[in-house]
Amino acid sequence: MSPDKLFNYLDGKLSADEREKFEDELLRDPQLQKEFAIARKIHDRMSGPEREVILEEPAGASRGRQMIRRVMIVFLALIFINTVLGVVVIGMMESKKRAATKEAEKNRQDVALALQKAAASALPTPSLVDEIKITVAAGQQDATIDKIGEAAKKAGGSAAKNLTNENGTLVFAEVPVDHAKQFRDALVQFGAVLPESSTPDPASGNAILQIRVIPRAE
Repeated sequence: MSPDKLFNYLDGKLSADEREKFEDELLRDPQLQKEFAIARKIHDRMSGPEREVILEEPAGASRGRQMIRRVMIVFLALIFINTVLGVVVIGMMESKKRAATKEAEKNRQDVALALQKAAASALPTPSLVDEIKITVAAGQQDATIDKIGEAAKKAGGSAAKNLTNENGTLVFAEVPVDHAKQFRDALVQFGAVLPESSTPDPASGNAILQIRVIPRAE
Protein backbone atom coordinates (compact mmCIF):
# COMPACT_ATOMS: atom_id res chain seq x y z
CA MET A 1 0.00 0.00 0.00
CA SER A 2 1.14 3.59 -0.63
CA PRO A 3 2.98 5.00 2.43
CA ASP A 4 1.15 8.31 1.87
CA LYS A 5 -2.14 6.53 2.51
CA LEU A 6 -0.78 5.13 5.79
CA PHE A 7 0.18 8.60 7.01
CA ASN A 8 -3.07 10.12 5.73
CA TYR A 9 -4.97 7.56 7.78
CA LEU A 10 -2.93 8.37 10.89
CA ASP A 11 -3.46 12.09 10.27
CA GLY A 12 -7.22 11.57 9.84
CA LYS A 13 -7.20 12.82 6.27
CA LEU A 14 -9.09 9.89 4.72
CA SER A 15 -12.80 10.04 4.00
CA ALA A 16 -15.16 7.80 5.96
CA ASP A 17 -15.41 5.31 3.09
CA GLU A 18 -11.64 5.26 2.54
CA ARG A 19 -11.03 4.84 6.27
CA GLU A 20 -13.50 1.94 6.52
CA LYS A 21 -11.99 0.21 3.47
CA PHE A 22 -8.47 0.72 4.84
CA GLU A 23 -9.36 -0.75 8.26
CA ASP A 24 -11.04 -3.76 6.64
CA GLU A 25 -7.92 -4.44 4.55
CA LEU A 26 -5.71 -3.93 7.62
CA LEU A 27 -7.56 -6.71 9.46
CA ARG A 28 -7.00 -9.20 6.62
CA ASP A 29 -3.46 -8.38 5.42
CA PRO A 30 -0.53 -9.35 7.75
CA GLN A 31 1.98 -7.49 5.53
CA LEU A 32 -0.08 -4.31 5.73
CA GLN A 33 -0.21 -4.71 9.52
CA LYS A 34 3.62 -4.72 9.63
CA GLU A 35 3.83 -1.62 7.41
CA PHE A 36 1.18 0.12 9.49
CA ALA A 37 3.06 -0.62 12.74
CA ILE A 38 6.23 1.00 11.33
CA ALA A 39 4.30 3.99 10.01
CA ARG A 40 2.56 4.46 13.36
CA LYS A 41 5.90 4.50 15.24
CA ILE A 42 7.24 7.11 12.82
CA HIS A 43 4.04 9.14 13.14
CA ASP A 44 4.14 8.98 16.94
CA ARG A 45 7.72 10.27 16.99
CA MET A 46 6.79 13.08 14.65
CA SER A 47 3.60 13.95 16.60
CA GLY A 48 4.74 13.53 20.23
CA PRO A 49 5.30 16.14 22.98
CA GLU A 50 7.52 18.16 20.66
CA ARG A 51 4.58 18.80 18.27
CA GLU A 52 3.79 22.23 19.76
CA VAL A 53 7.42 23.30 19.46
CA ILE A 54 7.55 22.21 15.85
CA LEU A 55 4.39 24.14 15.04
CA GLU A 56 5.89 27.33 16.45
CA GLU A 57 9.11 26.94 14.47
CA PRO A 58 9.68 28.93 11.27
CA ALA A 59 8.87 27.67 7.77
CA GLY A 60 12.34 26.17 7.35
CA ALA A 61 11.75 23.80 10.24
CA SER A 62 8.42 22.80 8.71
CA ARG A 63 10.15 21.93 5.46
CA GLY A 64 12.63 19.84 7.44
CA ARG A 65 9.77 17.92 9.02
CA GLN A 66 8.29 17.27 5.58
CA MET A 67 11.68 16.04 4.38
CA ILE A 68 11.88 13.57 7.29
CA ARG A 69 8.40 12.35 6.46
CA ARG A 70 9.34 11.82 2.83
CA VAL A 71 12.44 9.87 3.86
CA MET A 72 10.29 7.65 6.06
CA ILE A 73 7.86 7.12 3.19
CA VAL A 74 10.73 5.97 0.98
CA PHE A 75 11.89 3.67 3.79
CA LEU A 76 8.45 2.03 3.99
CA ALA A 77 8.33 1.72 0.21
CA LEU A 78 11.69 -0.11 0.21
CA ILE A 79 10.44 -2.52 2.87
CA PHE A 80 7.38 -3.28 0.75
CA ILE A 81 9.47 -3.80 -2.41
CA ASN A 82 11.87 -6.15 -0.58
CA THR A 83 8.96 -8.17 0.73
CA VAL A 84 7.41 -8.51 -2.73
CA LEU A 85 10.75 -9.52 -4.26
CA GLY A 86 11.25 -12.11 -1.52
CA VAL A 87 7.87 -13.68 -2.25
CA VAL A 88 8.64 -13.75 -5.99
CA VAL A 89 12.06 -15.38 -5.48
CA ILE A 90 10.64 -18.04 -3.15
CA GLY A 91 7.89 -18.78 -5.68
CA MET A 92 10.43 -19.19 -8.49
CA MET A 93 12.58 -21.53 -6.38
CA GLU A 94 9.60 -23.70 -5.50
CA SER A 95 8.53 -23.82 -9.14
CA LYS A 96 12.02 -24.92 -10.24
CA LYS A 97 12.10 -27.58 -7.51
CA ARG A 98 8.74 -29.02 -8.63
CA ALA A 99 9.88 -29.01 -12.27
CA ALA A 100 13.12 -30.84 -11.38
CA THR A 101 11.22 -33.49 -9.39
CA LYS A 102 8.78 -34.03 -12.27
CA GLU A 103 11.63 -34.32 -14.79
CA ALA A 104 13.47 -36.87 -12.60
CA GLU A 105 10.33 -39.00 -12.28
CA LYS A 106 9.81 -38.90 -16.07
CA ASN A 107 13.42 -39.99 -16.63
CA ARG A 108 12.97 -42.95 -14.26
CA GLN A 109 9.83 -44.04 -16.11
CA ASP A 110 11.59 -43.73 -19.49
CA VAL A 111 14.52 -45.86 -18.27
CA ALA A 112 12.17 -48.53 -16.87
CA LEU A 113 10.23 -48.67 -20.15
CA ALA A 114 13.44 -48.88 -22.18
CA LEU A 115 14.73 -51.75 -20.04
CA GLN A 116 11.44 -53.62 -20.39
CA LYS A 117 11.48 -53.22 -24.19
CA ALA A 118 15.12 -54.30 -24.33
CA ALA A 119 14.39 -57.43 -22.31
CA ALA A 120 11.45 -58.27 -24.57
CA SER A 121 13.41 -57.81 -27.78
CA ALA A 122 16.55 -59.60 -26.57
CA LEU A 123 14.88 -63.03 -26.78
CA PRO A 124 13.35 -64.85 -29.81
CA THR A 125 9.68 -64.66 -30.72
CA PRO A 126 7.26 -67.14 -29.09
CA SER A 127 6.61 -69.03 -32.31
CA LEU A 128 10.13 -70.47 -32.34
CA VAL A 129 9.88 -72.50 -29.12
CA ASP A 130 7.41 -74.79 -27.36
CA GLU A 131 5.29 -73.23 -24.62
CA ILE A 132 5.34 -74.49 -21.04
CA LYS A 133 2.26 -73.52 -19.01
CA ILE A 134 2.13 -72.89 -15.26
CA THR A 135 -1.26 -72.19 -13.67
CA VAL A 136 -1.09 -70.31 -10.35
CA ALA A 137 -3.49 -68.78 -7.86
CA ALA A 138 -4.60 -65.23 -8.52
CA GLY A 139 -2.03 -62.77 -7.22
CA GLN A 140 0.84 -65.29 -7.35
CA GLN A 141 2.06 -64.50 -10.87
CA ASP A 142 4.91 -62.22 -9.84
CA ALA A 143 6.12 -64.57 -7.12
CA THR A 144 6.13 -67.49 -9.58
CA ILE A 145 8.00 -65.45 -12.18
CA ASP A 146 10.64 -64.64 -9.57
CA LYS A 147 11.02 -68.37 -8.82
CA ILE A 148 11.44 -69.08 -12.54
CA GLY A 149 14.22 -66.50 -12.68
CA GLU A 150 15.99 -68.04 -9.68
CA ALA A 151 15.73 -71.53 -11.19
CA ALA A 152 17.21 -70.27 -14.48
CA LYS A 153 20.15 -68.73 -12.62
CA LYS A 154 20.79 -71.98 -10.74
CA ALA A 155 20.86 -73.76 -14.11
CA GLY A 156 23.48 -71.29 -15.35
CA GLY A 157 21.13 -69.19 -17.47
CA SER A 158 18.66 -66.32 -17.16
CA ALA A 159 14.98 -65.48 -17.58
CA ALA A 160 13.13 -62.32 -18.62
CA LYS A 161 9.51 -61.29 -18.21
CA ASN A 162 7.78 -60.44 -21.50
CA LEU A 163 4.21 -59.52 -22.39
CA THR A 164 1.22 -59.72 -20.07
CA ASN A 165 -2.33 -60.03 -21.40
CA GLU A 166 -5.62 -61.78 -20.63
CA ASN A 167 -3.94 -65.14 -21.35
CA GLY A 168 -1.26 -64.69 -18.71
CA THR A 169 2.36 -63.53 -18.60
CA LEU A 170 5.09 -64.77 -20.91
CA VAL A 171 8.55 -65.52 -19.56
CA PHE A 172 11.51 -66.46 -21.75
CA ALA A 173 14.39 -68.44 -20.30
CA GLU A 174 17.78 -69.28 -21.78
CA VAL A 175 19.83 -72.00 -20.11
CA PRO A 176 22.80 -74.15 -21.16
CA VAL A 177 21.72 -77.33 -22.96
CA ASP A 178 23.51 -79.43 -20.34
CA HIS A 179 21.24 -78.00 -17.63
CA ALA A 180 17.98 -77.77 -19.60
CA LYS A 181 16.54 -80.89 -17.95
CA GLN A 182 17.45 -79.53 -14.49
CA PHE A 183 15.55 -76.32 -15.31
CA ARG A 184 12.50 -78.17 -16.67
CA ASP A 185 12.37 -80.33 -13.53
CA ALA A 186 12.34 -77.18 -11.42
CA LEU A 187 9.44 -75.83 -13.50
CA VAL A 188 7.47 -79.04 -12.88
CA GLN A 189 7.88 -78.43 -9.15
CA PHE A 190 6.23 -75.05 -9.65
CA GLY A 191 3.25 -76.79 -11.29
CA ALA A 192 4.38 -76.58 -14.91
CA VAL A 193 2.74 -78.71 -17.60
CA LEU A 194 5.35 -79.67 -20.19
CA PRO A 195 4.22 -80.11 -23.82
CA GLU A 196 3.72 -83.76 -24.86
CA SER A 197 6.04 -83.36 -27.84
CA SER A 198 8.69 -80.70 -27.71
CA THR A 199 11.28 -79.43 -30.11
CA PRO A 200 14.61 -81.13 -29.39
CA ASP A 201 17.22 -79.01 -27.70
CA PRO A 202 20.25 -78.06 -29.79
CA ALA A 203 23.30 -80.29 -29.57
CA SER A 204 25.28 -77.56 -27.84
CA GLY A 205 24.97 -73.99 -26.68
CA ASN A 206 21.81 -72.74 -24.99
CA ALA A 207 18.21 -73.92 -25.00
CA ILE A 208 15.39 -71.37 -25.26
CA LEU A 209 12.19 -72.04 -23.27
CA GLN A 210 8.94 -70.11 -23.34
CA ILE A 211 6.86 -70.25 -20.16
CA ARG A 212 3.35 -68.82 -19.77
CA VAL A 213 2.22 -68.09 -16.21
CA ILE A 214 -1.59 -68.21 -16.13
CA PRO A 215 -3.72 -66.98 -13.17
CA ARG A 216 -6.27 -69.55 -12.06
CA ALA A 217 -9.88 -68.44 -12.58
CA GLU A 218 -11.74 -68.04 -9.30
